[in-house]
Amino acid sequence: MGLRFLITTLVLLGLHAAHGQEFVQHHVPNDTISGEPPVVGVLPSGEVWMAWTTQDIRTSPWTSRLHIRKLDAAGQLLLANDLRFPNPGAWLRLSGATVLPNDGVALYGHFDSQGVLIRVDANAGLVAVTHMSMSNFGEQFSDVLVRPDGSLMVLGWCRTGGEWLPYVVHTDANGVLVDAWSDRIPGMEGAMRFAKPTVDGGILLFGSHFAGVDSSGMQVVKLDSTGAMEWGRSLAARQLVPVQALQRTDGGWLVLAEQLIEQGVLSGAPVLLRMDADGTFGPNRRIWADQQSSSPYGISSLDRLPDGTMVACALVGALDGTVLFTLDSTGTPEPSARLVPDSGLVTAVRALALANGDLLLRGARVAPAIGRAAPLIARWDPANAFPCGSTTVPVLTDSIVPVLDSTFVRIPLSPTVVDITAQIVPDTITWTVSNPCAISTVVHATPGVGDGLRVFPDPAVDRVQVEGLAGMQALLLFDAQGDLVARWASPFPQVMELPTLADGLYFMRATNGEGVRSARLMVLH
Repeated sequence: MGLRFLITTLVLLGLHAAHGQEFVQHHVPNDTISGEPPVVGVLPSGEVWMAWTTQDIRTSPWTSRLHIRKLDAAGQLLLANDLRFPNPGAWLRLSGATVLPNDGVALYGHFDSQGVLIRVDANAGLVAVTHMSMSNFGEQFSDVLVRPDGSLMVLGWCRTGGEWLPYVVHTDANGVLVDAWSDRIPGMEGAMRFAKPTVDGGILLFGSHFAGVDSSGMQVVKLDSTGAMEWGRSLAARQLVPVQALQRTDGGWLVLAEQLIEQGVLSGAPVLLRMDADGTFGPNRRIWADQQSSSPYGISSLDRLPDGTMVACALVGALDGTVLFTLDSTGTPEPSARLVPDSGLVTAVRALALANGDLLLRGARVAPAIGRAAPLIARWDPANAFPCGSTTVPVLTDSIVPVLDSTFVRIPLSPTVVDITAQIVPDTITWTVSNPCAISTVVHATPGVGDGLRVFPDPAVDRVQVEGLAGMQALLLFDAQGDLVARWASPFPQVMELPTLADGLYFMRATNGEGVRSARLMVLH
């Protein structure tokens, strides 16, 4: 089948489900716009929704922009909409996209430190942009699940009363609030990450809980078809954060999580958790692509191909690239994995399986031509070589035995709902075209003592100081999933003010178009 490209924003690779001519386009913005990785949703027809945000940093304060694209199965542009948000200096960031029954799409994330739900119709027209605020601080929507009746379950978390609160918002098909609640572990803070429908019409809610570094872990809550809680499970393990879950043929689940394994050392690994339909866990294993004690991992995705095999993606700091682990239908990893280096096409990638066995990849790349990150989406046949180079790395495994707890309580919530649709205005962006694989790649020089970035305090709360920026043009901050969350340009301020961030592992990367310096940062409130 081969690789087919259509590059939109920085890179969009073709989305053709049939044989066709290969082509490459590479779009670079001609102004000072900082981009982020896209979110995608695939319609039953094979058409693809793609959306991403940019920050226009030509003026102070800067403004956020939203870019929406609809592509046909061949990767050709069908519809486009560009919007500019009104609040200067307010950060719009997308967490994901969910296809709606009317062939529209729901986009979600946060805007100006509040959870935001953006509904788009089948013609790429804006239906509504809604804040659903629990606290007016540190909020984010992390997932949207469409119920059989067309209503929406919106998951998120916020900071209120000095603690992190997970929550679930139930709306009707039009986004009108029905109710909201939090299923919590008494004495534990937490965050809801994603939801999965069950065969009995219920819902599984996956989240994380924390009360300090040593008390953090993962939680799973089972709701029945009415939204009532049936059971809850809490797994006590340091920084065990769920990323994705796939249902097994026997009715159980394979859950991909990320874990910080060493106190004071910013390292982690993908964790594969087997969960039965009743919430029983085990056996569980970690998978590694390099030395366990020195590698920061950012786990990003898990999905199943039509033949039953699965692909898990992880950004591995020590390898300077994204590792694509291949798992069989039972969740057992293959002995080797494919490494896509940062110096190739992308810096971080997430994989979505398509009906014909291709992978829809999305991520970001630091473009040397502009010294900034920009979004990428690609269609790739896994049987072929990756376009700008890849290699293989051995896979190691070990076991993990988390402690299980089941204490939960439901708390009703009363969110504030604000519709801000009227304030959104149309906008346009101009792009130039080139070949992505012909661009000079970033050379990852191995810094010696005194040549890398040094960040303090670490852990941080809301600000840091960074040493080692001499000669650098841009400083980028990525979360553990590879999403860009902050950017600074030379001349750098003495103190870097961090945006509102959830607790967890982050990666700093400084670049001058020829070399890269990096450091890891832990955020703990």
